This record gives sequence, structure tokens and C-alpha cells, in this order.
Amino acid sequence: MKTRTITLSYEEFEHTGELEPSFALLVEKAAEAAAKSYSPYSRFPVGAALLLDDGRIFSGNNQENLSYPAGTCAERTVLNFVKANFPESRIAALAVTAPGSTSAHPVTPCGICRQVITEMESLQTGPIRILLHKINGPTYLFESARALLPLAFEEAKLRK
Repeated sequence: MKTRTITLSYEEFEHTGELEPSFALLVEKAAEAAAKSYSPYSRFPVGAALLLDDGRIFSGNNQENLSYPAGTCAERTVLNFVKANFPESRIAALAVTAPGSTSAHPVTPCGICRQVITEMESLQTGPIRILLHKINGPTYLFESARALLPLAFEEAKLRK
């Protein structure tokens, strides 16, 4: 038997004022998107905003449905919109925030969203930097989506 360790590495910023301006704006846009969330069942609004390498910012939020599996997370809402409308664009960063969270830490993307973000990162040249933000709390900056899902399911695993 072998024991292996996976280390999670990120930068923690106490205030958004410590972030580079484009990232501070991205966090602000994610919070604005969360305020428009359709989350009447969970009452847990989440917002996400992404920055393209050309400086454009797009945002999305969670969209729930009475048939729970039909709902969509904030991250996938904005990622799928950008991929559908700007397939050649490179995503530089993605910010996520959940204003209603009672945790002392930022909320993280669910497993499905982590897989989607990681696959989109693998399709482009360069990493997608991930900002996880807690309203009135810290912001965590991950240099790559892969850091959130180090053992991601990959296309190579589909082939023999």
C-alpha cells in the first residue's frame, strides 16, 4: 500500500482592496449576480463572474427549479453562456460568492461545477484562476481550476 498526499495551495486576501483591480471588480460582479439569483427553494443565492482574456466580464447566478435536478449552478450558468457564445475566447478568471453563507470561509463550487471548470481549463491555453469570495470575509485565490479538482475525470480516461 502507498499513501499519497494532495496539497491544496491558495492565496488568502483579507479584503477585496488587496486584490488586483480586475479581480476586485470580478468579485463585485459576482456579488451583483447573486442578488439576482432565482433560488426560492434553497434560499441560497450564488453569483459567479468570469473575466475573459480580452477584459470582458460576464456573470451568472444559480437558477433553481421545482424539479431540483433541472436547476443550474451559478458557475455553470456563466461558463456555458460564454462557451456557447464566445467559444474561441480564453477565460482568465472566475469569481464565486454566496452572500447568504453562514460559514466563515468562502463557498466552493460543487463537484459538477469543478469538473466543468477543469474541463474548460483543459480546452484552452492557460489556467483559469479561481476566486472564492466570502462577503465581509476573505477571498481565496487559486492559480488554476485544477487545484480544486486534482483528480478530475479526463478525456484520456475514456479511451483504452
